[in-house]
Amino acid sequence: MVTTALMLGALVVAAGAYGLLYCVARLYGSLTLRVASRACCVALGVLAAAIVALTPLHYGWKALVVASAAGYLAIPPITWRYLTRLHQGENDASRPAEHAHRPRTRLYRRA
Repeated sequence: MVTTALMLGALVVAAGAYGLLYCVARLYGSLTLRVASRACCVALGVLAAAIVALTPLHYGWKALVVASAAGYLAIPPITWRYLTRLHQGENDASRPAEHAHRPRTRLYRRA
C-alpha cells in the first residue's frame, strides 16, 4: 500500500512539474526547460504504466489513473492555446473591444 501511495504521489508531482515546465518553456522559449518538460511527460507516462502493471489496484482505479495521466498530458497545451488566443484579441488594436458598451462591475463591495 505504501508503494502504491508513493507511486501515485510521484504521478501527481510529475504531472504538476510537466504543466509548470511546459508553460514556462513556452513563455521564455527555453530549450532546456522544453527538454525538462518532456522528461516530466515521459516520467508521467512511465509512472502511469508502472501503476497499472505493478500495483494491486482494482481495474476501475487503474482506468482512472490512465485517464488522469491522459488529462494531465492534454491540459497544458490546450490551456496555452486558449490563453494565446485570448491575449491576441487584447493586442489587436484595429478590432474594437468586445462588450465595450457594458459598464464594469465591481467584484468587491466597499465597507
